[in-house]
Amino acid sequence: MQENLASLVRLLERNAREHGDRPAIRVGRQVLTWAEVDHRARAVAGLLSRSVAPGDRVVLSFPTDVDFLPALFGCWYAGAIAVPVPPGRAGERAAAHAQASMVVTTDEFAEVFPGRHVTVDQALAANRTAEGASHEVALLQYTSGSTGSPKGVLVTHRNYLENLRMLDEFTRSVAPQIRDLQMVCWLPHFHDMGLALMMFTALRAGTATMIPPISFLKDPAGWLRAIGEVGGNLTAAPNFAFDLCVRRVPAEEAARLDLSSMRLVLNAAEPVRADTLHRFAEHFGTAGFRPEAMAPCFGLAEGTVFVSGVRYGGTPRTVRFDRQALQTGFAIEEPLAGRPLVGCGRRAEGLTVRIVDPDTLVERPPGVLGEIWVHGPSVGRGYWRSENSSAVFEARMAGFDEQPYLRTSDRGFLWEGELFVTGRLADVIDLDGRLLHPEDVEHTVERSNTALHGRRCAVVPYGEKGDRLAVAAEVRLPLPLDAPRQAEFESVIREAVRAEHGVEVDVIVLVPTGALPVTTSGKVRRVKARALVAELLPAPADDVNR
Repeated sequence: MQENLASLVRLLERNAREHGDRPAIRVGRQVLTWAEVDHRARAVAGLLSRSVAPGDRVVLSFPTDVDFLPALFGCWYAGAIAVPVPPGRAGERAAAHAQASMVVTTDEFAEVFPGRHVTVDQALAANRTAEGASHEVALLQYTSGSTGSPKGVLVTHRNYLENLRMLDEFTRSVAPQIRDLQMVCWLPHFHDMGLALMMFTALRAGTATMIPPISFLKDPAGWLRAIGEVGGNLTAAPNFAFDLCVRRVPAEEAARLDLSSMRLVLNAAEPVRADTLHRFAEHFGTAGFRPEAMAPCFGLAEGTVFVSGVRYGGTPRTVRFDRQALQTGFAIEEPLAGRPLVGCGRRAEGLTVRIVDPDTLVERPPGVLGEIWVHGPSVGRGYWRSENSSAVFEARMAGFDEQPYLRTSDRGFLWEGELFVTGRLADVIDLDGRLLHPEDVEHTVERSNTALHGRRCAVVPYGEKGDRLAVAAEVRLPLPLDAPRQAEFESVIREAVRAEHGVEVDVIVLVPTGALPVTTSGKVRRVKARALVAELLPAPADDVNR
């Protein structure tokens, strides 16, 4: 990357100058070229400059729409801090927290922000141009809020440019044959990974084909058809999306798809499952999908996005580890009967990744589980309006290393230079010294009964001490079930969890589809799920007697 790219707007200026006629973004039949994006962005900046000063926050409240991209760059042309939020009332709380000076939105959602909004069409009609203002901070990127309330991460232009450099290195390590980037994505643009793919498209002067998330959920095959139609060679999704495609796209339809152009598929944002990778590659092999294109990786909003995933050649690495040892915090290889874990590649060049004891702050050696800490130029500046920002972004290890680290709150370990991520620290359930990640048990529950396949599930601690295990699972069946059917469900779930994890499930709650609280990206909010279970169940007898 050129060193003179001090601001992200330089990417757009370059693309408009050198690749002006090239399609930049496509949503359905709407297409904007790079020259058109630049023209509209300058118009947005011109209108914003009337009421926005450099460093002010400007909320971007858009559905999946081509005008999101010029609105984003328009903020940067005006020197404003862009705040992407969900469209309409879903983003009101984030907008209030950001203390935004202005909102850029569409006519459809304008009424949510009366008196303080503009649209891209209004900016074009005003016929003003930007003055070229600037500010160090580029984004206020809100987290998904899976373990608490969403937090706004302050990301500078330098943070993002460094992370784009890392993404570029990562892409070249997995798919060096990509020249003309054709990115196809259904991830929301207000989430870090969806936005990162859009910005990476700008770095490569490629074309971003965006699909509304709801369209993907209704018709997963639409995502895959779009890849074939435009010759997509880069995409990304959480692990659940690949399972959903296998379940919802029949084999005969899969055979009619064309995935031969796909060179890189990022699998991130939640634990990557070995059985998912195998099933997806097998199911869509007839469509020309290459298993080596799948690229598990790790990142987070606090790190601007990308942290690890670099690999050189071959398919994703899966290693089997002793199940009981993992529960006590050690990774011991067990090739025959161990639990398969998928590696998330090597760290990006320029980052330091360490595994640290979250209590003693002492670094742990390879093969020992702990909290993942990250240091490097792409780590964000901190949280907006948060008292614990320095504790998260400026952590210090005990010992010789004096540099500040980002505490990711993710748990994992290093194995032969590769990062393995096991889950969120806040979600870990301690059962008499055996540490369980709820998503692992949830994966088992979902596979235990066909009525649970594809349904959301939450495994949470239960009881006053949190030393019991509760399962809340969504089912698409009339509830409540009769006693024999309920007993059958519970027996199957308990046996599956006992066999795979060696622990007992204390209580099981079946709820209707949609009953479990989730984030805007579809992740279960386990803190709220635990409160829901507590409401639906009486306290255990020994807790009452105590």
